[in-house]
Amino acid sequence: MAATAVRPITGVRDFRSPRKEDDSMAMLRRGLILDIGIALGAGFVMANAYWYGYHMPRTNARDNYYKKLEEERAARMGA
Repeated sequence: MAATAVRPITGVRDFRSPRKEDDSMAMLRRGLILDIGIALGAGFVMANAYWYGYHMPRTNARDNYYKKLEEERAARMGA
């Protein structure tokens, strides 16, 4: 029987020796998890910066403006 350069397909995986594909998949998985974690963290930070740095001050300014208008209207009406 002649020796072949390709291992025969047996359907059984040898868990004792990690394959190169396993290492590359693990690196991709770690990279993907890291990328998703960074993206979610940055998104959370940016969302909070928008919400508390822009949205809430503008909403409070609008509410205070209309509250002042309502108080002036009530004072004019004598209520």
